[in-house]
Amino acid sequence: MKKILKKILISLKLFNLFKQTYILLLQLSCYPKWISLKKQKKIFLDIGSGNRKGKNGWITIDLNRGADIIHDLRKGLPLPENSVDKIYASHVLEHIPYRELINLLREIHRILKKGGELSVSVPDASLFINAYVNKEKFQPEDGFYKPAIVDTGSLIDQINYVAYMDQEHKYLFDKENLINTLKKISFTRVESRNFDKNLDSKIRDSESIYASAIK
Repeated sequence: MKKILKKILISLKLFNLFKQTYILLLQLSCYPKWISLKKQKKIFLDIGSGNRKGKNGWITIDLNRGADIIHDLRKGLPLPENSVDKIYASHVLEHIPYRELINLLREIHRILKKGGELSVSVPDASLFINAYVNKEKFQPEDGFYKPAIVDTGSLIDQINYVAYMDQEHKYLFDKENLINTLKKISFTRVESRNFDKNLDSKIRDSESIYASAIK
């Protein structure tokens, strides 16, 4: 039995090593795309975009193979200072632990041009918490993400849902701390914004809060 378990553990380690190597190779394969991007006069980045290609001049960046550029945002953004016009991040920041998030925001500030904009959308955790306090259930417009559903029959399930999201979420936001988190970086102006039909997902609007930060 011990020999079987040992073989399983070795197989898992080899699989994880192969997976990490494969992801690294995918990222390295995108190096020419970074070089090409640096030559553009206007750069619009959609970071943490998931499995989709950019449209209308936007370049998507994600570890997912479906993005224009495959890249781990925790490793920084390999672009020169003052080179990017706009950066958009939808339901991304909550997936990054606080210290790493601050580092990413510093990196975003570094590569933005003077007057460049970071536009963000994140889930509003206060909606779930207020529902719990008021002994209600909050139902997002797009429904709950099934793998993350906690079902014990308690109203606190919805707080566990938004706080952990099947171990995907690392940081909670409300309107106040979204602004205050962005203000940790030396942006010249940080403010809440409204839903933007040209950027934001309408189906996620009922659970989202928005902000804009100008360098």
